[in-house]
Amino acid sequence: MSGTVTIINYNANAHDIVSAAGRLSTTAGSADELYQRACDNDSEKNINLINKILSSGHQSVLEHIYVNLSFDNVSVFVEQFMIEFRLASFTVKSRRYVDFGKMGYVSPDFSSVNETTKAEALYQQHMEYLFGEYNAFIEAGIPKEDARFVLPYSFRSNFYCTVNARELVKIMNEMVGGRGKAYPEIVALGESLLSQCETCLPYLKKVKPEPDVGEMMRTHFPVREKNRKTENGEPLVTLLNGTPEPEKIICRAAALNYGIHGWENTEITDPGKQKAILADLLKGGRKRELEQVNFTIFFHRMSLAGVTHLVRHRIQSIIVPEYISTCRYDSYVLPESIVNAGLKERYQEVFIRTEETAALLEAMGLSAQDRVYLLLSGMTIPVMTTMNANELCTFFRLRTCVRAQWEIKECADELLRILREEYPVLFSLYGPSCFMLGKCPEGKMTCGRIKEILEKYSFDGEKEM
Repeated sequence: MSGTVTIINYNANAHDIVSAAGRLSTTAGSADELYQRACDNDSEKNINLINKILSSGHQSVLEHIYVNLSFDNVSVFVEQFMIEFRLASFTVKSRRYVDFGKMGYVSPDFSSVNETTKAEALYQQHMEYLFGEYNAFIEAGIPKEDARFVLPYSFRSNFYCTVNARELVKIMNEMVGGRGKAYPEIVALGESLLSQCETCLPYLKKVKPEPDVGEMMRTHFPVREKNRKTENGEPLVTLLNGTPEPEKIICRAAALNYGIHGWENTEITDPGKQKAILADLLKGGRKRELEQVNFTIFFHRMSLAGVTHLVRHRIQSIIVPEYISTCRYDSYVLPESIVNAGLKERYQEVFIRTEETAALLEAMGLSAQDRVYLLLSGMTIPVMTTMNANELCTFFRLRTCVRAQWEIKECADELLRILREEYPVLFSLYGPSCFMLGKCPEGKMTCGRIKEILEKYSFDGEKEM
């Protein structure tokens, strides 16, 4: 494992601003005066104060520090682990547009495996096979976004992360003592971050590991086999729950927000009036009224690659299950481009051979945590999430657009259809950006089919999309 994480930048005045913030709530003086006083102190004095504040449990002062991280040549599994942290910003290489054929891959430590040399050779041979198949699909004209489904979760990723220091503490501790502690690569990166913080941000420390709730949960439920293969006839998306009569709640919230006298007794029940109010709210910037209603959604099968599109929506509560205990090699997405190119059997063979290789390595003693590198990007898992109506507005604007990746667009279109059936007034106003804004924001990347799309997503309460 040769991937690294580096703190490439942080507030040059980190100690000053945090110590000033710590003094502000209990010390006389203006914000500027207290900051200047902190700047005049030596670093050791400010650091001692910060440690005292943190020992009292007041961690919000750390949110005044931003930290820029560079993850270099780590596995895509690390990337997926990281981007589930919602209070952070990420920029990653797009597997839709970048050729990953020569990016390389991460290997586990085989020292504790039986027949170490044989196991390592088998792993390397299979990795070369997988990347060879990826390259062959690209050469056959398969789009990169479809060829990527045969890439293993060992392939190297590079990305940037920007996060405040309080969230960084949470991330580092999750890496070394939380849900990342079972994965050697993640632990090594977490330890590296903690070591770097000793020099530049010494008050960002390792804390006591949290209890293993996952192990506790397993004692409460009966042991069953892995989920059976998902059949094509089963639903793609299910709406598990939603706020009853969301339009009424949103309209009442709007009355409160805009100072309408008697808002608490406001009861807008006429669908036409509701729709007019909702349409005006959607033109605004904050749209906090939409955040008063929530919807819990279950995606029955989403590829590991597709999950990356979903988790990038930050304002949601998402459940992505543990990969190694959930994924099956006989449950995966099958792109139309593969079928149309006559490569279906070759594509399916990739999953069959990878399952066989994983089984051989398991028999040699390769741990479940290390076998995560043998999962393929096209394998599917179930995902549950809860979003408010404001975040769903963003989700549908981006994911029902014809430029969206086909799998996430398929999920978004099906979800929008379901929501329109259940809540026709509210969600009749939702759709791609051109539908909601009346114009395409993609510039030169526009599909040029706005009239067709407006007609498709227009909704009169009777016809389907």
